[in-house]
Amino acid sequence: MHHPVDLTQLPEGARRVLGGPAPLKMMAARGMAPLPPAAMMCALYGLAWSEDPGLRDAAQKTLLGLPESVVGSALAASDFPAAVLDDFVTRAAGNRAYVERVVRHPNAAGETVARLARDCDEALSEVIAQNEQRLLSSPQIIEALYLNPATRMSTSDRIVEFAARNGLTVNIPGFEQIVAALKNQVIPPPSEVPLERDAAFVFALEEAQEFSLDDIEEDDDGVKVKEGARRAEKRLDDMNVTEKIRTAMLGNAMQRSLLVRSTNRLVAAAVLDSPKIGDDEIIKIAASRNVGDDILRRISNRGPWLRLYEVKLNLVSNPKTPIGEAMKLIVHLRESDMKRVAASKNVAAAVRTAAGNHLKKRK
Repeated sequence: MHHPVDLTQLPEGARRVLGGPAPLKMMAARGMAPLPPAAMMCALYGLAWSEDPGLRDAAQKTLLGLPESVVGSALAASDFPAAVLDDFVTRAAGNRAYVERVVRHPNAAGETVARLARDCDEALSEVIAQNEQRLLSSPQIIEALYLNPATRMSTSDRIVEFAARNGLTVNIPGFEQIVAALKNQVIPPPSEVPLERDAAFVFALEEAQEFSLDDIEEDDDGVKVKEGARRAEKRLDDMNVTEKIRTAMLGNAMQRSLLVRSTNRLVAAAVLDSPKIGDDEIIKIAASRNVGDDILRRISNRGPWLRLYEVKLNLVSNPKTPIGEAMKLIVHLRESDMKRVAASKNVAAAVRTAAGNHLKKRK
């Protein structure tokens, strides 16, 4: 939210201070002006954005030092300005009680709540998720909650289903896949305590942090998970489809490396939609013979990934890459790599022939 907002939007008492003489402004900045709580906080908001460093510093100090009774009384006003709520919750981010008061306030802006929803704790995410009216008016809150690891898995399922049922446009990667998977699952109602699967999901994310891509090897016989990482693999196997999709979004590289090889296309596709996926992962996936050809086709058609030479080379060299996609990429190979492709028995004959033809043209 842009700050400061038009100060004419503030209560009359605050406007009187902000438009008054310098001594009155300094009195207010020090918390000494005779104002009701809501007007006082709004005046301090305006002064905290003052160009006068003396006023600004005094107001910021006073604002964060207001007694809880004053803050509570001010936030009880249903018409408390959204901009002041946004600014105050940013300054008072370390005060959990104040943050929750702002989240519950009917005037809190959707963008304010969405910002808090991105990294709030589990309890606050439940408070936010249960305000369906606000979710309807601000779908970005659903996006923020879904991508927050502290949000319960059952809650993320519930709010995605809510978004789909109400026709909301939600910018969650792989949203359609998640909605499709939910049609085959039972969505539990809200509960006061986390469900057993909620706890298992959190534990799976935490446990996987011990492992990396180096814990997975692939050879002609398939994919092998090193001994220590097998328990993390087992936890993935025990997950339902939407849990696997969300793990693709929030988990680590090792988990994505296993999930992209899933026989369930919804799960495998979610890996490529993950906002956390890195170039090193894409390079390895492009070389894998244990992923579906639809995954390799998607990589072949994603411009940002094709800027990586290793991706182009791995796709051409991978016998599982659809022939049409491999043929389009041959022209981008270095001569030495093109020679290897032309002589390789592990690629399709059409790809070998095309590589040989390109070599002749270059000569």
